[in-house]
Amino acid sequence: MTERRVIFRVDGNSQVGLGHVIRCLALADMLAPHFQCEFIVLAPGEELQRQVLQAGHTLMAVEEPDGYDDLSEAHWLWHQADRLDLVVLDGYQFDTTYQQAVSCWHFGLVCLDDLITAPVWADLVLNQAGGVTSDAYAAAPGATLCLGPAYALLRPAFQARAGRQTEARPWTGRLFLNMGGADPGNETQTILGQLLAEFPGHEIAVVTGAAYPHQVALAAFATAFPMVQLHHNLSAEQLSQLLLSCSIMVCPPSGMAYECCAVGGLLLLHQTANNQQAMYDFLLDQDLAMPLFDIYAHDRDVAHLQTLAAELRERQQQLFDGQAAPRLLAAFEDLHQTARLTIRHATPADCTQYFEWANDPNVRQNAIQTTPIAWPTHEAWFGRRLADADSYLYVIESEGQSVGQVRIEFDGVVGTIDYSVATEWRGSGLGRRLLQRAIHQLRHERPALWTLRGQVKATNHASRRVFERLHFSPQTPVLHGGQRYEVFELAVNSGL
Repeated sequence: MTERRVIFRVDGNSQVGLGHVIRCLALADMLAPHFQCEFIVLAPGEELQRQVLQAGHTLMAVEEPDGYDDLSEAHWLWHQADRLDLVVLDGYQFDTTYQQAVSCWHFGLVCLDDLITAPVWADLVLNQAGGVTSDAYAAAPGATLCLGPAYALLRPAFQARAGRQTEARPWTGRLFLNMGGADPGNETQTILGQLLAEFPGHEIAVVTGAAYPHQVALAAFATAFPMVQLHHNLSAEQLSQLLLSCSIMVCPPSGMAYECCAVGGLLLLHQTANNQQAMYDFLLDQDLAMPLFDIYAHDRDVAHLQTLAAELRERQQQLFDGQAAPRLLAAFEDLHQTARLTIRHATPADCTQYFEWANDPNVRQNAIQTTPIAWPTHEAWFGRRLADADSYLYVIESEGQSVGQVRIEFDGVVGTIDYSVATEWRGSGLGRRLLQRAIHQLRHERPALWTLRGQVKATNHASRRVFERLHFSPQTPVLHGGQRYEVFELAVNSGL
């Protein structure tokens, strides 16, 4: 068993559905066996326990002591996690206060989001909805952003199908219907009645989830229609095979819609919740699906339906390429490597180390002042910086060895960044990780509104990429000593 662990804090039941749990299970399947995955759930029901354990992951129930609230739970979670664990939060109850409570003691916080209400303390944000840009997460400074269908949380059976939608499949005219795992309002039966009227004579495969509470009523309704086949609580593999036998797919704009896209077909959407709006808009805007009610106004002869399905499948294949799993694994591997770094404040004992770093030929070449620094000058400067409350000198270490430094000096609300990577650690992508750790630390130490600014010599392409990857915005370049310097800024609100 790997020692590297990802903790998933997620809930699900018949009231809120199992959608959050299902997508976390899909992510966990992508990360295993490279990470051990543990699910921490409040009052897990039998079906949820079965799915988590059957997938080979571990499960723990949230303890609810007297006086239980979200903040006390966040502190309880702290005692369950080791320093190097990555913690995934998926749920609308994990608000800014909860996130901050986790973030203050832990680097490696991952937030799954679908409302585009920025998880402001996340170190990695995952939103699989399309059409979302990094601007939507400006309130999560320094976070790694995994956005869009390139990071679709497809379960293995559907991941294997993605990118293969062009394989020849006979037209069956069969309809697939699923309105979510819980569907407390019984949209399933309502839509089924409409489909029976609009598609007379077509077979309809109806799938309900483990948390669906209207199974008896649905079965009684379907008895009068021999063309309706009911399926309950299918495995991902069973669901994938069933979808392959269907030509028309009806579902909400949720994770189920992405799984339908992975298989490919005429996808018809019926929105059932507000948090589905972004995915609904994206799937329609990109012509990957149609609104369910629009199809009722279309010519529904076989030739026309086949043409619509072929057009949608071609576009679906372009977006769902089957590479989401390696992309997400790479993102979590990178986050874990960043979490392995430790950060501390510089002390007088670091004066010599800073002197050596400052006079490194490569550092001097890219500095505004390129001449070597004399020891007395450096010693006096270092003492002033340590005593200055508006200067933050961070030393970043890997397994006890100093690998670089980040210095941030504030003048009012603007903090100017200087950073360097130790010679033997260059070329390994460490610069971005150093800054990511420093930004995370500074947000907790300086709770206010401020802006970070970096100035990069125009020829220093590596450093420019560091700021770009951390979503710093380019500003008007400046000249120092006749040399052009690119300027990057990042607005931060750490007083939330």
